[in-house]
Amino acid sequence: MAGPFDVSVVTNAELRLADGVTLRSDVYTPDADGPFPVVICRTPYDKLAARNVEFARTIAARGYIAVVQDVRGTHASDGDFVWHYLAASVDVEAADGYACVEWAAKLPKSDGRVGTFGVSYAAWTSWVLLKSRPPSLAAMQASNITASNRHMNFGITETGRRLQWTYAMGASLRGRAGDTRWPSTVADGEADWMTRLRDKWTWRLPLSSIPDRVFGQLASDQHVYMGEQEKELWGFDRFYGNADLPIFVQTGWWDRFSLSVSHYEGLRNDGPPAFAARHRLVVGPWPHFPLNYRSDIGPVDYGPDAAASYPDMVADWYDFEFKGRENETASGARVRLFILNEGWRGFETWPPPGLQEVSWYLSSGGSANTPGGDGALVAEAPADETPDTYSYDPADPVMSLMGSDSQYLPVDQKANAHRDDILVYRSEPLERDMVLAGPLKIELWAASDRRDTDFCVRLIEERAEGIAINISGGIMRARYRNGYDTPKLLEPGVPERFDIVMLPVGIRFQAGSRLRIDVTSSDFPAYDRNHNTGGDDWNESTLLVAQQTVFHDAARPSRLVLPVLPG
Repeated sequence: MAGPFDVSVVTNAELRLADGVTLRSDVYTPDADGPFPVVICRTPYDKLAARNVEFARTIAARGYIAVVQDVRGTHASDGDFVWHYLAASVDVEAADGYACVEWAAKLPKSDGRVGTFGVSYAAWTSWVLLKSRPPSLAAMQASNITASNRHMNFGITETGRRLQWTYAMGASLRGRAGDTRWPSTVADGEADWMTRLRDKWTWRLPLSSIPDRVFGQLASDQHVYMGEQEKELWGFDRFYGNADLPIFVQTGWWDRFSLSVSHYEGLRNDGPPAFAARHRLVVGPWPHFPLNYRSDIGPVDYGPDAAASYPDMVADWYDFEFKGRENETASGARVRLFILNEGWRGFETWPPPGLQEVSWYLSSGGSANTPGGDGALVAEAPADETPDTYSYDPADPVMSLMGSDSQYLPVDQKANAHRDDILVYRSEPLERDMVLAGPLKIELWAASDRRDTDFCVRLIEERAEGIAINISGGIMRARYRNGYDTPKLLEPGVPERFDIVMLPVGIRFQAGSRLRIDVTSSDFPAYDRNHNTGGDDWNESTLLVAQQTVFHDAARPSRLVLPVLPG
C-alpha cells in the first residue's frame, strides 16, 4: 500500500557508543512536519541492500521515521563484528541496541516512541533488546526469528545454510577490509557460493579441515560455533518477563524457524500479564525471507489472499499500536493463521483453542521402503507387526529438497521417491476434509546398530492430483534424545522411543488427499550428516553405515500426534 508521504534520506547518521565505536545509520523521514514514531532495523546485511531500502522507504512513506543501521563491524559501522552464534553476542547487541533506541528517540521529528522491524538476524537484534530494555522502546516487530531457545530449531548444524551464510558474511567483511581478491559483498558471496563453489566445501571431511581462507575473518568463529552445538547461547525465554510492551511475531509455515511461534506462547504465559492480550502472531504460507511474500512459492498457488507486503504488515502493526488505527493485521484476532487450502483464520490463542490430539499409527508388513512399499498410516493402534529396516550411509545421504539459498521451500518429493532408505507411511485417501493447526510431534520407536545416528521425519500432503508436498519436518540426533544437557549414546540394537518435535502446521487436508510420513536418517545439506560413530562429527572423517529399524507393534507403537481442529 503506497503511503501518502514523500521521503527524505540522511545517509550515515552517526551514533558514537560509550566504548568509542561509531555506528552508522540511514534515516528515512517523511517530508512533513511530524512528529513521527521511529522504527529501527539493525542488520549485518548492509543497510544499502535493496531489500532494506525498499522496506525503509515503504514504512517511512506510511508516516514513520525508519532507521536502518549497520551493526558494529559491518559495512559503514566501525568496530569488530560479533556474530550471533558466539556467547558474547547477546550482551554486545543488547548494549548497542539500547544505545541505538535511545539515540533514535531523539532524532529530529521523532515523537520519542521507538519500535523495531526486521527479518531473521535483524529480528534477532530486536529480540535481544528485551535483555537491555531501553526505556524509549514502545513496541516490537520481529519476523522469521529463531525459536525461544536455539535447540528448539533441532540443535543440529544446518550445514548447507551455515557454510553458505558464513562464506557470504565473510565476503562482506573482506570487502570492508579492502580485499578485492574475493567476493566483497553478501550478495556477491551468496552468488559465488551458489554458482561457482556450489557444494565444493559442503562434502568436505572433516568439516573442520575446510581452509580458514574460505571464511576469512569468520573462520575462528566458525570453529567455535561448530564445536558447541549442544550449548544454549541465547535463552530468549529468559527475557519474557521484561516484555512490558506489545510484540508482533510473524513467520511462515515454510520458514525453517517457524517454531518461533513459541515466542507468542512465552510472552502470554511468562510475560507481564498487562500486555498478554496485546501481542500478535501471524503465520502465512511463506518461506524465510520476505522479499516478496508471494502466493506461489512452490507447486501450489494458494491464491491472492496468500500474498502480502512485509513492510505494509509492519506499518499496519504500528498504525494500530502508535496511531490507534484499526486494521486487519493488528486490531482483529490476536492470532492469524493462513490455513493451507483454505485461507486466513483468526484465533485468540496459540495453539488454537479446542484442538484435539489425534493419533495416526505407523503400520506395514515390513516393507515400507519408498512410496511403492506397504507402509500405511492408520487410525487404529497396531497389534503384532514386522518392523521396517533400512541402511543409512552418510556417504550417500538423502539429499535435501530446498532452495538454492539452502532455505526451506514447498517441493514435490518425487525426486527422492526411488530411495530405499526412506520409509513411507501413507493414509488411505481421506473421506472428508481434516484441518490441522498447531504443534506437531511424532513418537518414533526405533533402534540402530550404531552408538549414535539421526532420525528425520517429514509430514507430506499427497494431493489428489499426484504431487507430494512437504508440510512439516523434524530431526533428532540420537545422543540428545534425553536433552542437550544430558547426551547419551545408544545401546546398539536396543529399541528406544524418540519424541521428535516437528515444525507447526496449519493446513486443510482435503477429501481425496492422503497424509504421509517419511522416516529416514539424513536430510543433507539442510542438516549435518551423522557419521554414526558416536564421536565428533565436526572433527572426524570416518563414516559408518548404520542399520536402522523402525518398530510399530503393540509394545512399541510409533505414532504421529496431529493437532486437529474440530468441525
